[in-house]
Amino acid sequence: MWAYQKAGWILVAIGVIHCVIGFVLSWDIVAVWSEAGWWHSIESTDTMHMDRFAVLWFQVAGLGWIALGWLMQQWLQRFGSLPPALGWVLLATGAMVAYVLPISGAWLFIPLGLRIAMPPGTALKSA
Repeated sequence: MWAYQKAGWILVAIGVIHCVIGFVLSWDIVAVWSEAGWWHSIESTDTMHMDRFAVLWFQVAGLGWIALGWLMQQWLQRFGSLPPALGWVLLATGAMVAYVLPISGAWLFIPLGLRIAMPPGTALKSA
């Protein structure tokens, strides 16, 4: 029950951890990027800096999870439950990413997705 009622905050924590790890592991890229100036420094007329592009979208993903987690928590406080489809999407995302990138935090989305997809009081029905 606790994990369900705090599912949004769990996702916020995952997003914060994602952003911090991404920032720490990409410090050298961020330093070079900063030296180049931030404005219009991912793509220039003849070069696409894919390392900077990856760092940017890594952070965007983490911030997106923070925003989604906050929204989920607000939804839970207002309505008391989350749409199970959200859990299935998080579960599928976690499984897909864990399959292609097994040494990652994608595994965190699997139990969170299951907890949301099967809220308290529901159980798998046997045939």
